[in-house]
Amino acid sequence: MIRKVISQALTPIILLAASSGTSLPDRIRWKKDGALLVKVPAGEFRLGSNTGPEASRPERKVFLETFYLDRTEVSNGQYFRFCQAVGRPLPVHLRQGTLAPGQEDLPVNHVTWEDADAYCRWAGRRLPREAEWEKAARGLNGRTYPWGNGWDPGRSRNRTNANESPAPAGSYPKGQSPYGALDLAGNVWEWTADWYRAYPGGPLAFDETGKRRVARGGAFFYSIELLKSYVRYPLDPQDATEQGGFRCAVSIPAQ
Repeated sequence: MIRKVISQALTPIILLAASSGTSLPDRIRWKKDGALLVKVPAGEFRLGSNTGPEASRPERKVFLETFYLDRTEVSNGQYFRFCQAVGRPLPVHLRQGTLAPGQEDLPVNHVTWEDADAYCRWAGRRLPREAEWEKAARGLNGRTYPWGNGWDPGRSRNRTNANESPAPAGSYPKGQSPYGALDLAGNVWEWTADWYRAYPGGPLAFDETGKRRVARGGAFFYSIELLKSYVRYPLDPQDATEQGGFRCAVSIPAQ
Protein backbone atom coordinates (compact mmCIF):
# COMPACT_ATOMS: atom_id res chain seq x y z
CA MET A 1 0.00 0.00 0.00
CA ILE A 2 2.75 2.48 0.90
CA ARG A 3 4.58 1.70 -2.33
CA LYS A 4 1.34 2.32 -4.24
CA VAL A 5 0.78 5.66 -2.49
CA ILE A 6 4.28 6.81 -3.40
CA SER A 7 3.98 5.89 -7.05
CA GLN A 8 0.50 7.40 -7.45
CA ALA A 9 0.68 10.53 -5.29
CA LEU A 10 4.36 11.48 -5.64
CA THR A 11 5.15 9.89 -9.04
CA PRO A 12 8.78 8.98 -8.33
CA ILE A 13 10.47 5.88 -9.63
CA ILE A 14 11.51 3.64 -6.76
CA LEU A 15 15.28 3.36 -6.98
CA LEU A 16 16.34 1.36 -3.94
CA ALA A 17 13.53 -0.75 -2.51
CA ALA A 18 13.50 -1.32 1.22
CA SER A 19 13.84 -4.84 2.55
CA SER A 20 10.27 -4.89 3.84
CA GLY A 21 7.29 -4.52 1.52
CA THR A 22 5.69 -2.16 4.03
CA SER A 23 8.68 0.17 4.35
CA LEU A 24 9.50 3.28 2.41
CA PRO A 25 12.65 3.06 0.28
CA ASP A 26 15.74 4.91 1.47
CA ARG A 27 16.14 6.59 -1.92
CA ILE A 28 13.87 7.46 -4.80
CA ARG A 29 14.44 8.90 -8.26
CA TRP A 30 12.06 11.72 -9.20
CA LYS A 31 10.57 11.50 -12.68
CA LYS A 32 10.12 15.20 -13.42
CA ASP A 33 13.74 16.29 -13.14
CA GLY A 34 15.69 13.10 -12.48
CA ALA A 35 16.67 14.13 -8.94
CA LEU A 36 17.77 11.49 -6.45
CA LEU A 37 16.10 11.93 -3.05
CA VAL A 38 17.02 10.47 0.34
CA LYS A 39 14.58 9.54 3.07
CA VAL A 40 14.62 11.30 6.44
CA PRO A 41 12.50 9.09 8.74
CA ALA A 42 9.91 10.39 11.18
CA GLY A 43 11.10 11.06 14.70
CA GLU A 44 12.36 13.54 17.23
CA PHE A 45 15.69 15.34 16.88
CA ARG A 46 17.66 18.16 18.49
CA LEU A 47 17.13 21.52 16.77
CA GLY A 48 19.37 24.48 17.49
CA SER A 49 22.32 24.82 19.86
CA ASN A 50 22.73 26.25 23.34
CA THR A 51 26.32 27.21 22.55
CA GLY A 52 25.89 28.50 19.00
CA PRO A 53 24.93 31.96 17.74
CA GLU A 54 22.09 33.57 19.66
CA ALA A 55 19.72 33.20 16.70
CA SER A 56 20.23 29.41 16.90
CA ARG A 57 19.33 29.19 20.60
CA PRO A 58 17.88 27.45 22.52
CA GLU A 59 18.36 23.81 21.64
CA ARG A 60 15.08 21.94 21.81
CA LYS A 61 13.51 18.68 20.70
CA VAL A 62 11.33 18.73 17.59
CA PHE A 63 9.31 15.94 16.00
CA LEU A 64 9.07 15.73 12.20
CA GLU A 65 7.16 13.35 9.99
CA THR A 66 8.98 11.38 7.29
CA PHE A 67 10.04 13.39 4.26
CA TYR A 68 12.41 13.09 1.33
CA LEU A 69 15.16 15.59 0.51
CA ASP A 70 17.18 16.01 -2.69
CA ARG A 71 20.51 14.27 -2.20
CA THR A 72 22.34 17.20 -3.82
CA GLU A 73 21.64 20.80 -4.70
CA VAL A 74 19.67 21.49 -7.87
CA SER A 75 22.15 21.73 -10.72
CA ASN A 76 22.60 24.20 -13.54
CA GLY A 77 21.45 21.53 -15.97
CA GLN A 78 18.22 20.84 -14.08
CA TYR A 79 17.43 24.52 -13.67
CA PHE A 80 18.26 25.28 -17.31
CA ARG A 81 15.75 22.66 -18.47
CA PHE A 82 13.13 24.10 -16.11
CA CYS A 83 13.57 27.58 -17.55
CA GLN A 84 13.30 26.20 -21.08
CA ALA A 85 10.13 24.28 -20.18
CA VAL A 86 8.26 27.20 -18.59
CA GLY A 87 9.83 30.22 -20.28
CA ARG A 88 11.38 31.58 -17.09
CA PRO A 89 14.35 33.95 -17.48
CA LEU A 90 17.69 32.22 -17.03
CA PRO A 91 19.97 33.26 -14.16
CA VAL A 92 22.68 35.70 -15.11
CA HIS A 93 25.45 33.11 -15.52
CA LEU A 94 23.33 31.12 -18.00
CA ARG A 95 22.04 34.05 -20.06
CA GLN A 96 24.08 32.94 -23.07
CA GLY A 97 21.37 30.31 -23.54
CA THR A 98 23.65 27.28 -23.55
CA LEU A 99 25.47 25.23 -20.95
CA ALA A 100 29.22 25.63 -21.28
CA PRO A 101 31.44 22.56 -20.76
CA GLY A 102 31.61 21.77 -17.05
CA GLN A 103 28.51 23.83 -16.13
CA GLU A 104 25.90 21.06 -16.22
CA ASP A 105 26.62 19.53 -12.82
CA LEU A 106 27.50 22.67 -10.88
CA PRO A 107 24.85 23.78 -8.36
CA VAL A 108 22.67 26.49 -9.82
CA ASN A 109 23.27 29.89 -8.23
CA HIS A 110 22.21 33.49 -8.85
CA VAL A 111 18.64 32.44 -7.97
CA THR A 112 16.20 34.32 -5.76
CA TRP A 113 13.93 32.64 -3.22
CA GLU A 114 11.07 32.98 -5.71
CA ASP A 115 13.18 31.28 -8.40
CA ALA A 116 13.92 28.37 -6.08
CA ASP A 117 10.30 28.07 -4.98
CA ALA A 118 9.09 28.12 -8.60
CA TYR A 119 11.48 25.33 -9.57
CA CYS A 120 10.44 23.09 -6.66
CA ARG A 121 6.75 23.63 -7.46
CA TRP A 122 7.33 22.85 -11.15
CA ALA A 123 9.13 19.65 -10.19
CA GLY A 124 6.26 18.61 -7.90
CA ARG A 125 8.21 19.20 -4.71
CA ARG A 126 8.77 22.17 -2.36
CA LEU A 127 11.51 23.99 -0.51
CA PRO A 128 12.44 22.29 2.77
CA ARG A 129 11.45 23.87 6.05
CA GLU A 130 14.52 24.88 8.01
CA ALA A 131 13.83 22.27 10.69
CA GLU A 132 13.73 19.60 7.98
CA TRP A 133 16.98 20.87 6.50
CA GLU A 134 18.65 20.76 9.92
CA LYS A 135 17.45 17.26 10.73
CA ALA A 136 18.69 16.00 7.37
CA ALA A 137 22.10 17.50 8.14
CA ARG A 138 22.47 16.57 11.80
CA GLY A 139 20.61 13.29 12.27
CA LEU A 140 19.30 12.30 15.69
CA ASN A 141 22.44 12.98 17.72
CA GLY A 142 22.83 16.69 16.96
CA ARG A 143 26.00 16.60 14.88
CA THR A 144 27.80 19.89 14.42
CA TYR A 145 28.52 19.06 10.76
CA PRO A 146 26.83 16.53 8.49
CA TRP A 147 29.77 14.11 8.89
CA GLY A 148 30.25 14.50 12.66
CA ASN A 149 31.33 16.95 15.34
CA GLY A 150 34.90 17.63 14.22
CA TRP A 151 35.83 20.09 11.51
CA ASP A 152 37.41 18.49 8.43
CA PRO A 153 38.18 20.88 5.54
CA GLY A 154 38.33 18.03 3.04
CA ARG A 155 34.69 17.04 3.45
CA SER A 156 33.11 20.12 1.86
CA ARG A 157 33.77 22.98 -0.58
CA ASN A 158 34.76 25.82 1.73
CA ARG A 159 37.07 28.81 1.86
CA THR A 160 40.02 26.74 3.12
CA ASN A 161 40.07 24.73 -0.15
CA ALA A 162 41.60 27.68 -2.04
CA ASN A 163 38.71 27.59 -4.51
CA GLU A 164 36.64 30.61 -5.50
CA SER A 165 33.69 28.78 -7.03
CA PRO A 166 31.31 25.93 -6.16
CA ALA A 167 32.15 22.30 -6.87
CA PRO A 168 29.93 20.02 -8.98
CA ALA A 169 27.01 18.81 -6.85
CA GLY A 170 27.95 15.68 -4.94
CA SER A 171 31.73 16.14 -5.11
CA TYR A 172 32.32 15.37 -1.42
CA PRO A 173 30.87 11.93 -0.60
CA LYS A 174 32.85 11.79 2.66
CA GLY A 175 30.85 14.79 3.86
CA GLN A 176 27.47 13.09 3.58
CA SER A 177 24.86 13.41 6.32
CA PRO A 178 23.48 10.49 8.37
CA TYR A 179 20.77 10.03 5.72
CA GLY A 180 23.08 10.23 2.73
CA ALA A 181 22.51 13.86 1.69
CA LEU A 182 25.54 15.63 0.21
CA ASP A 183 26.81 19.23 0.24
CA LEU A 184 24.80 20.29 3.28
CA ALA A 185 27.94 22.11 4.44
CA GLY A 186 29.57 24.59 2.09
CA ASN A 187 29.35 24.85 -1.70
CA VAL A 188 26.32 27.20 -1.90
CA TRP A 189 23.83 28.59 0.59
CA GLU A 190 20.47 26.84 0.39
CA TRP A 191 17.11 28.58 0.56
CA THR A 192 14.54 27.18 2.99
CA ALA A 193 10.80 27.79 3.13
CA ASP A 194 10.89 29.77 6.38
CA TRP A 195 10.96 33.43 7.26
CA TYR A 196 13.70 34.44 9.67
CA ARG A 197 12.19 34.52 13.17
CA ALA A 198 13.53 34.09 16.70
CA TYR A 199 13.22 30.62 18.18
CA PRO A 200 10.72 30.31 21.06
CA GLY A 201 12.47 30.95 24.35
CA GLY A 202 15.62 32.26 22.72
CA PRO A 203 17.77 35.19 23.91
CA LEU A 204 16.76 37.34 20.93
CA ALA A 205 13.36 38.64 19.89
CA PHE A 206 12.95 39.29 16.17
CA ASP A 207 10.56 38.50 13.37
CA GLU A 208 11.70 39.21 9.81
CA THR A 209 8.52 37.84 8.21
CA GLY A 210 8.09 39.52 4.85
CA LYS A 211 11.69 40.73 4.88
CA ARG A 212 14.24 37.92 5.07
CA ARG A 213 14.20 34.15 4.54
CA VAL A 214 16.40 31.56 6.24
CA ALA A 215 19.32 30.12 4.26
CA ARG A 216 21.35 27.19 5.51
CA GLY A 217 24.66 25.42 5.05
CA GLY A 218 27.22 28.11 4.36
CA ALA A 219 28.99 28.51 1.02
CA PHE A 220 32.33 28.10 -0.69
CA PHE A 221 33.73 31.45 0.38
CA TYR A 222 31.97 32.29 3.66
CA SER A 223 33.35 31.84 7.18
CA ILE A 224 33.68 28.17 8.09
CA GLU A 225 31.72 28.95 11.26
CA LEU A 226 28.66 29.36 9.07
CA LEU A 227 28.99 25.76 7.81
CA LYS A 228 27.78 24.40 11.15
CA SER A 229 24.47 22.64 10.65
CA TYR A 230 22.53 24.62 13.28
CA VAL A 231 23.56 28.05 11.97
CA ARG A 232 20.77 30.15 10.45
CA TYR A 233 21.51 32.88 7.92
CA PRO A 234 19.03 35.64 6.95
CA LEU A 235 18.77 36.65 3.29
CA ASP A 236 16.55 39.04 1.40
CA PRO A 237 14.31 36.88 -0.82
CA GLN A 238 15.46 38.90 -3.84
CA ASP A 239 19.15 38.15 -3.27
CA ALA A 240 20.58 36.26 -6.25
CA THR A 241 24.31 35.83 -5.72
CA GLU A 242 26.97 33.39 -6.91
CA GLN A 243 26.95 31.83 -3.45
CA GLY A 244 23.24 31.01 -3.21
CA GLY A 245 21.40 27.88 -4.42
CA PHE A 246 18.83 25.38 -3.16
CA ARG A 247 17.48 21.85 -3.07
CA CYS A 248 13.91 20.52 -2.81
CA ALA A 249 11.94 18.31 -0.42
CA VAL A 250 8.70 16.36 -0.53
CA SER A 251 6.30 15.17 2.18
CA ILE A 252 4.87 11.68 2.43
CA PRO A 253 1.06 11.56 2.27
CA ALA A 254 -0.67 10.36 5.44
CA GLN A 255 -1.32 6.61 5.31
